[in-house]
Amino acid sequence: MVADGEASTAKKKKPEAAAAADTCELIAKRLEKAELLRAAGVEPYAYKYDVTHSSAALADEFASLAAGAVDEAADVAVSGRVLAKRTFGKLAFFTVQDSEGTVQLYLEKKRMGSEAFKSALSLTDIGDIVGARGGVKRTEKGELSVYADGCTMLTKAMRPLPEKWAGLKDVNKRYRQRYLDMIANPEVRTTFRTRARITGFIRRALDEKGFLEIETPALQSEPGGADAKPFETYHNALGLNLTLRIATELHLKRLVVGGFDRVYELGRIFRNEGISTRHNPEFTSIELYQAYADYHDMMGLCEELVAGAARHVHGASVVRYQGAQIDLTPP
Repeated sequence: MVADGEASTAKKKKPEAAAAADTCELIAKRLEKAELLRAAGVEPYAYKYDVTHSSAALADEFASLAAGAVDEAADVAVSGRVLAKRTFGKLAFFTVQDSEGTVQLYLEKKRMGSEAFKSALSLTDIGDIVGARGGVKRTEKGELSVYADGCTMLTKAMRPLPEKWAGLKDVNKRYRQRYLDMIANPEVRTTFRTRARITGFIRRALDEKGFLEIETPALQSEPGGADAKPFETYHNALGLNLTLRIATELHLKRLVVGGFDRVYELGRIFRNEGISTRHNPEFTSIELYQAYADYHDMMGLCEELVAGAARHVHGASVVRYQGAQIDLTPP
């Protein structure tokens, strides 16, 4: 017999233990399927697969295909992670997700052959990455699909995806397992893609203006250029105490002294301070220095970069953020 407090704790722990046991059992089953694939001469972790179309490119190219029509002349190959499986006797539908969206695989027993069809259904799980090649068909309900001649296992997933309807809600888990966050919440990939487009635009804009990006040391004997607490480390071969940089300022200014008129660096900075969802001790910054220019030049350049980046990724200088309209148009 246990005390009330222990019973309460046991009740809380039981679901976690059960979930862990279920996961272990699922992994064992998936490992078994991987071995069955190998026994059949199929490598469950393929080295290569030639993809002809992304989901977005497929949708664009075959936008005019009518409902119920099949383009047998088409020869397309797609790949992606299986998000859903639906089976209707001799027909099956896989929804797969690639980097640009989702596409449906139309699997037909008659077209694929009995053994290939059976293998695709029995050895493919939600979360696996597969490839499919074939024609293009739009179902009677209007769903554009790859009319598969075959379905190839590219990566056998060992762990299940987050539950479809509940999704991935745990903020801590989302930040610690970003790859899982991207699978479960496609809008996160949009954020990453937008960020990459912004940094790419900034680099191109500065390069076109004659600025030179130069990488400065991340390990420094004495951190400078800002007032912050550094991360400390030790260089074994040189016997030196070093720190990670807290700013790029001093080395960039030395480049100006050395004869470069326009320099910048867009890179990582490290400050051994607090942490929150809005404050990370490792972050990206950009510093730039231009000889023979004053603060009016710098203000104009800053406005040009911010407004230009907005137009590049959003198509306009006016954007909406958290319900508010923000006008980034200079000045």
